[in-house]
Amino acid sequence: MQKRYPFPFLDAYEREDRDFFFGRDEEIEQLYQLSQQSNIVLLYGHSGTGKTSLIRCGLANKFRSYDWQDVYVRRGTHLIRSLDRALCEESDGAFDYNEDGADTIANLPQKLEAVYKATFKPLYLIFDQFEELYVLGSPDEQEAFILIIQDILRVEQPVKVILSIREEYLGHLYEFERAVPELLRKKLRVEPMNLERVTTVLLGVSSQPDSNVQLEAGHEAAIAEGIFKKIRGQDKTLHIPLPYLQVFLDKFYLQVAGDESRRAEATFTRTALTAMGDLGDVLRNFLDEQATAISHAQGLPETEVWRALSPFVTLEGTKEPLAEAQLTARLSDLPTGTPARLLQALVQGRILRFSEASQLYEIAHDALAKQIHAKRSDEEIAILEVQRLVKSQTAMKAEAREYFTEKQLGFMEPYLEKLVLGEGEKGWIAESRVRVQQQKEEVQRRQAAELAATRKRLRVVRGLLALALVAVVVAGYFYWDARVATEEAQKAKKEAVASAGAAIEALGKAQKSEAERVNIEVDNILDRARKLKNDYPSVYENMILDCNNILGQYPDNPILQQRLKSLQNN
Repeated sequence: MQKRYPFPFLDAYEREDRDFFFGRDEEIEQLYQLSQQSNIVLLYGHSGTGKTSLIRCGLANKFRSYDWQDVYVRRGTHLIRSLDRALCEESDGAFDYNEDGADTIANLPQKLEAVYKATFKPLYLIFDQFEELYVLGSPDEQEAFILIIQDILRVEQPVKVILSIREEYLGHLYEFERAVPELLRKKLRVEPMNLERVTTVLLGVSSQPDSNVQLEAGHEAAIAEGIFKKIRGQDKTLHIPLPYLQVFLDKFYLQVAGDESRRAEATFTRTALTAMGDLGDVLRNFLDEQATAISHAQGLPETEVWRALSPFVTLEGTKEPLAEAQLTARLSDLPTGTPARLLQALVQGRILRFSEASQLYEIAHDALAKQIHAKRSDEEIAILEVQRLVKSQTAMKAEAREYFTEKQLGFMEPYLEKLVLGEGEKGWIAESRVRVQQQKEEVQRRQAAELAATRKRLRVVRGLLALALVAVVVAGYFYWDARVATEEAQKAKKEAVASAGAAIEALGKAQKSEAERVNIEVDNILDRARKLKNDYPSVYENMILDCNNILGQYPDNPILQQRLKSLQNN
């Protein structure tokens, strides 16, 4: 019996690989239970945790053949069209796929019913690498897909939906959850590989009779731990990426067996593991080795190999599928036939894989995509930024598009010749240039109008200032005149006050003189009265009365009033 090679490298485990799929029993059971509890399940985890293998091998083998009709859907160039194509292919000839570029699926309930009647098995629609809808898809495509999922969940046929997405893209599901609240109710996180899982995998593989890889007897656990530590390196984390384990095991096999066909039997020993030495970054080393080998085989500089890989990776470091024609257009400066030969060499080197269904090439794993992204030059990154900027606008409906700004056009200009643009994209750029020119002219007209209006306002202001200046002069004159008049009035007032004071003083002097005269007269009368007092007492009294009468005639003269009181007292 021909034994099998147990490691799929960077490919996912399929249903027929169940005898070599270990370390995920608990998660397989959880995913199965969730799929029975809800019509929509979300599977998430970091890149390289084995989400695809968990579904295609683990979950698939939990079902009996008559309980599971799986339809796998990848976005390709458009998720809704890819789903439509898959349903038509599974409808047993009831529907033919029509590539009309629609953002919806005509006769969706009828197509789902046709797929069900073709097998009478519960249908499981599995959307693998669902993050591609948000990395590569337009907002219109995302909104349309949500509406389709709502329609699918309302049909009478037994249809389940499983979405597999990278954990870092969970935040993009906000609008999806608002429209489909049950989206996050049944979800499962796939954990990365720890030492226990690695040991389970290696012990399970070694124990299979039809595996052509065995572990040194009596040292299985030590070898598993050694492999884990080799991959972990200086990092003391408790987990390792699954792609690193897959690449390492394949490299370990080649070192032990030396068989590129991977048919020979091999035994992993502690001595062979020690001979592996310090591996560094397993994936980076793998890519570097393959790029060097392909460049030599194709007679091209190694930089051309990396340039050929760059378009297959987005700015975020994720995969972007491309057709051969698209890559050929981007490498149009290379000799005829070179891009096609490069594609085949990259597939044989297990860096790219080709999908017969979509006729697209893509990076074998997102873990490799990150390594390729790290190799890019600043110019390559700028070209991709321009490409995404153009596609993000032209992918929208005409009424929702925004013209490129002058700043955006200036950024894009140096790289446009290096892009492969469609007529619609070229047309939108041309329209944007016209729009920018119109805006400039409009700004110039507005500035000229504002300048004329400003000058007119200045003339008016100058006239008003002149009138205000005249008013200030007139007011100043009247103020001066009023001030002079006020000063004269104050002077007159002072003079009047002085005159009044003089008059009062003169009056006082006059009063004093009169008082002195009266006093003298009274004294004279009193002197004569004193002489007659003894001989003529009645005459004396009359004379005293006369003095009182005289003094009483001056009630306002204090001097005479004082004399009167004194005379009366005596």
